[in-house]
Amino acid sequence: MLTGASKYLTLATVLYLVAFFAFASGLVNSIIEGARSREFIIPSRSIQTIGETIVIVMILFMGMFGAYLLYNSGKAASSKSQWALLTGGFTVLTIALIVGFSIVKIKIAG
Repeated sequence: MLTGASKYLTLATVLYLVAFFAFASGLVNSIIEGARSREFIIPSRSIQTIGETIVIVMILFMGMFGAYLLYNSGKAASSKSQWALLTGGFTVLTIALIVGFSIVKIKIAG
């Protein structure tokens, strides 16, 4: 159970990560230039929609979660849980990469 101080620290950490990933994925660009569009993904590398930003933030969190699973696989006690965490981590990272490269493919095609 988390104590009062650690709850606030955890909340601050999560909010910091959300803000960092949102700005890293182009939140300002999508607010300024992509708000006028009705498309979900605009096939242009210079314009980004808010929907794209949300998807990119989710991709970044998936990648972070996959890396966290890989990190925990090194600390696992049993071989079975180690392989499960290792497989899960690489699977999540692979899915994040596939979705990310799919978005890049759509953006470059335009």
